[in-house]
Amino acid sequence: MTELFRSAIGCLQGAGWAYEPSTSAEDGTPAALHTAPETVIRWASSFSVLSNSDDTVWFLSRDDYSTDAEGTFAWNEWEQLSIQAATSDDEAATVSRFWKRHLPILLSVRNGYEYLAVRDDGAVVHGTEPEFEEAVVVFSHFEELLRHISAWPARREQVVDRLLFDAAGS
Repeated sequence: MTELFRSAIGCLQGAGWAYEPSTSAEDGTPAALHTAPETVIRWASSFSVLSNSDDTVWFLSRDDYSTDAEGTFAWNEWEQLSIQAATSDDEAATVSRFWKRHLPILLSVRNGYEYLAVRDDGAVVHGTEPEFEEAVVVFSHFEELLRHISAWPARREQVVDRLLFDAAGS
């Protein structure tokens, strides 16, 4: 695990997050991660659990991306909800195109459904229900997100701070 990973995980633990190291002995990369940046694959492989104290916000682990992973929410749950809500084939195709370019890395059910995803150009985006696909860029690349987490509690100025640290009580 890189120093940046350790630092970000340590800050999240300081904010009350649960962390369990990776227990996956699987060889190969889950299909969902095949197009992900190497740093994102290594991040998702560095833990088996990384969630806030009430399990309402969590980073997706390597195991979460495997097709046989068991859990309440699938790694692509928000995509599935959007496709179910589509009212036409064209709308469903638009939803599918969006999610082909965006890999969810964090899911939240704390204040409605929200997510962070890494876009195919490396940017990190934030989206919320009901229009998950109306995402906004919050960081230009994944490492910037990790540096932001590592700087906590020095600043609290954006949506990511609310998502990750709101339950920390400050």
